[in-house]
Amino acid sequence: MSEKEKKVSGAEAENESESAPKAAKEDNKDEKKEKRAQKLLEKELEDAKSEIEKLKKENQEQNDSYLRMLAEYDNFRKRAQKEKESIYSDGIADAVEKLLPVLDNLERASDTDSSSDAQSVIDGVKKILEQASGVFEKLGVTEIPAKGEKFDPELHNAVMHEESEEYDENTVSDVFLKGYKIGDKVIRHSMVKVMN
Repeated sequence: MSEKEKKVSGAEAENESESAPKAAKEDNKDEKKEKRAQKLLEKELEDAKSEIEKLKKENQEQNDSYLRMLAEYDNFRKRAQKEKESIYSDGIADAVEKLLPVLDNLERASDTDSSSDAQSVIDGVKKILEQASGVFEKLGVTEIPAKGEKFDPELHNAVMHEESEEYDENTVSDVFLKGYKIGDKVIRHSMVKVMN
């Protein structure tokens, strides 16, 4: 081998000996980078797992809260239904209680013997009628005005029509059955005859 070749080969060997530690250092750096990246990924994975557990716990709490609220609403609905039924039956009981004295007086009137004169029976029935009107008034029930009034389909039920000069058109001329209401709620429409 020539001198030149020896020098080149020596330089190559020297380069190889220098590059070996450099390569080892670079491998070491790559390994450290990989380890750091792996540690970062493991930390991110742990953080993600803890976040998932936290969200699962929050989801469970919200689900429990929703179920409790749903149960409370169901209980409220049942209580309101019972209360509504109770109010209805209490209202009926209150109305019947107020009407019982009228019924008692009607029974007493029916028990009178036939020797009573007709006028005393008529007077007794009139008093019972006044008593019944008083009970209706206490309950807030009022008679629907009809005779001579303008026909109103919300309050009146026209069962007959008649031609007459005595009344204006669409005026109630006769009442066959009185109508009653509580406030604005119609209990029974007045059955009337209307002029055309």
